[in-house]
Amino acid sequence: DMLSKQDLSEEQLNICRDIRRRGKNKVAAQNCRKRKIEQIEELQIRLEDAKRRQYLLQKDHQKLISVYSAEANNLTMLTDTVLAHHNKSPEHYLVQVEGEDVKILPKSAVREKDRVPQPIENMRLNFHSEAESSPRDRSMYSGVHSQPSNLDMDQCVRRGWE
Repeated sequence: DMLSKQDLSEEQLNICRDIRRRGKNKVAAQNCRKRKIEQIEELQIRLEDAKRRQYLLQKDHQKLISVYSAEANNLTMLTDTVLAHHNKSPEHYLVQVEGEDVKILPKSAVREKDRVPQPIENMRLNFHSEAESSPRDRSMYSGVHSQPSNLDMDQCVRRGWE
C-alpha cells in the first residue's frame, strides 16, 4: 500500500494503520447508529399504523354490536309476540326457525349455544390498552369481561340466560 512506499519505521506504519482502522471503525459505528435510528423510526410508523387500524376496528366492532343489539331486541319482541299468541312463556319456551319450519320448543330441548339471539356479551371483545396489558398478555383482546347494560341484563334474566 501507499504507506509501505514511504521510508517509515514499523512502529510508524502500525500507528498509521491504527489511525486508519479507528477512522473506518468510527464511520462504521456512525452508519450503524444511523441504521438503528432509521429502524426505530420505521417501527414507530408501523406502531402508529397498527394503533390506527386497531382504533378503526374497535369503532367498527362497536357499530356492529349496536346493530346486533337492535336486531336481537327486534327478534326477541317478535319471539315474545309469537309465544304470547300461543300462550307460552318466554321464560320456558323459545321459537326455532329452520327454513320454512317454525317450531315452539321448551328451552331444555335446545342447547344454549344453538339459541338465537345469543346474549350480547358473547359478541363483545375486551380490547386492552398498552397500560392495561401485562407483559405476559400482549394480545389485542382477551375475551369477554365488559360490563353489560341494564337493558342487556334484563333481557338475559327474562330469557333465562343469567
